[in-house]
Amino acid sequence: MLEAPDSESSAATREAFAKAWAACDMALLPEHVPRWLFLQWLAEQGYLLHGSQQGDITQFEPRTPFDFSPDEFSKRTGVFAASDGIWAMMYALKDRGKVKRILNLALQFKEAADWSPTVYFLSFSLRELSTTTGHEPLTSGFVYVLPSAGFEQMPAYDWPELGTVLEPHWVNPNPVTPLLCIPVTPADFPLPVRLHDAARVDALCADDPWGFPWLDE
Repeated sequence: MLEAPDSESSAATREAFAKAWAACDMALLPEHVPRWLFLQWLAEQGYLLHGSQQGDITQFEPRTPFDFSPDEFSKRTGVFAASDGIWAMMYALKDRGKVKRILNLALQFKEAADWSPTVYFLSFSLRELSTTTGHEPLTSGFVYVLPSAGFEQMPAYDWPELGTVLEPHWVNPNPVTPLLCIPVTPADFPLPVRLHDAARVDALCADDPWGFPWLDE
């Protein structure tokens, strides 16, 4: 599990974020500021985010996901979104031509009366065998900004051996019209990417649904 890099936005940067958002003009974002920080800022303002390879979506329709998670929330029919910019980017940057399966996670742990910083995990199973790591499975994509009205967050739950956890995972059973589409590139992603064998992980998952991420190290 990894945390986002240490990077605190200055007052001037936050002001630039607000101006870019108000004008719906990404050209107003400071060039030196990572795009993921702007996405995190949007989530802090109460907006939700949805990553996609398509840049021309005018309305999201409810769908039933193909999901192996042990919970029922992730299997609902609806429009899914994240209250976390990095997690949304995982879906935006996935190269569908190369990637067979994605294994990812973003969650917080319950710590006394508060929640821990969000931790992340991302691994891809490629359609063709490869030993290369890094950003090979990533390609340019889009993160859509969605209104939070009508969305429900996945409730906190108990994860065996980990305790109570909370995911930035939301669903809306109705169609959703996006407010803005933000282009992102592999260079915008702040975390390393792993590769795994889908068949092996599927077998381990069947034996131990809570054993995420089912990798050796």
